Amino acid sequence: MQGGDLRRAQHVGHRRKIEAVPWRRRRSLATSRQDAKIPRDPSERLNARKVREEERTSLFRRRRAIAIFALLLGVLALVLAMIAQSSSGAAENEVPIDPNAANPDAVLAEADGIQISTPIRPASLTAIAYHPEGDTLIELSPRGKNLSANPLVGLFALGAETEENIQYNVMDRAERSGPMTGAMDVGAEAGSAVYSPVSGVITSIRPDPMVEGANVVEIKPKDNPNARVSVSLVRDISPDTGVATPVTAGMTELGTVADSAAVLDTQLSAYTDDAGNHVTVSAFR
Repeated sequence: MQGGDLRRAQHVGHRRKIEAVPWRRRRSLATSRQDAKIPRDPSERLNARKVREEERTSLFRRRRAIAIFALLLGVLALVLAMIAQSSSGAAENEVPIDPNAANPDAVLAEADGIQISTPIRPASLTAIAYHPEGDTLIELSPRGKNLSANPLVGLFALGAETEENIQYNVMDRAERSGPMTGAMDVGAEAGSAVYSPVSGVITSIRPDPMVEGANVVEIKPKDNPNARVSVSLVRDISPDTGVATPVTAGMTELGTVADSAAVLDTQLSAYTDDAGNHVTVSAFR
């Protein structure tokens, strides 16, 4: 019995020894870590707080510098894209419509349900430009790419390109009233053939008040009989055309381009390499 009690006593003592030692070590370790993290001296705690604040401030400044740098890179990329677009636009301005991709009746604009085709053969075009010409004109909706638009806006414009690669400009208002795209100047050399821009019937042919020897041809379009489409600065009216004559867009020859640059300072010359001769197409009710 004494031997058994002795063994139990040894066993109990051994167990108490195993349980007591780790507890003291854990307490000592926790105390040492706590002492290491929290300085006992108030001045040391203040310095530690200042160090942490400086680290957070430094991190914030680095992140802000990275964000500003990324923004500047984005702005630089946009500026370079604008310069490239402007440079390419100047070169493309020499060909306002691709003659290899455009039909003789390629549609340049729409107005009040009327499709307005090019009055000049695509291979003979020198420029296409819009401008105001009075409050009575119907605003034209151009097709193609506006070379005068803000380059930054053009970067995000969708649906501007056409299969004919039509490109146009919008001129300054120059103290004229009406919609900015009320009239369309279609450039070509003097003497180039002029074709009807719409299908319909000619309603009148009268002298053009701007240029001696030139005429204004008015057409009632088949697409909208309540409207009229006029083509001005036309001379040498074709003998096969006259009042009440049916015309077909891009097919019926009306006459030739007058030499308006001989008597007028044509605004279109700013967008061409020649004198800026042209015919003007507009629609009204």
